Amino acid sequence: MAVKNTFEESANPDGQKPKKNHKKRNIAIGVVFGLFVLMYMVYVPQATIHYGVCKTYIELNEPYPEKLRYINLEDMGDVTRVYYRRTDPFGIVSINFIDCKFKVDNGTVTPYLASVDVNGKYRTYQAEEPARIEHFNVSVPAIIASNPDLSWPYFPLDDIKLYRDFHDDIEK
Repeated sequence: MAVKNTFEESANPDGQKPKKNHKKRNIAIGVVFGLFVLMYMVYVPQATIHYGVCKTYIELNEPYPEKLRYINLEDMGDVTRVYYRRTDPFGIVSINFIDCKFKVDNGTVTPYLASVDVNGKYRTYQAEEPARIEHFNVSVPAIIASNPDLSWPYFPLDDIKLYRDFHDDIEK
């Protein structure tokens, strides 16, 4: 009879290692996975303060909106483009966009507006006037202090049924 080097080898004559119970490890992995799934379901993407400033500018300068609904957001550094749907008091619905260009100071983009472009360069709007923009920039610290809603606007383009709800102005 040969002498074994360790106790496990002498206790197990076949040379097989004993099976370990991984129940605690599996439960811990399940809990961590469940927390990730829960976090993903509850997570609401947040935009930058540039979106909040641009959205406030839209709300203050859109003439007589009955309803405003934000559809999409494109954040391109110093330019933020916001697509929105406007319903006026007469029920006329229009989809517009606004490009808010922000001032750059020492390589850092500030939350102060440099210029605004509404619906492209086909028409000049009163909201694009530099004096109006400078007057608005005075209120930017108050906008930042009031913590505007920065939830990323979401409009699903995958389901055709949702377009009817969007057209009929049903808020979800």
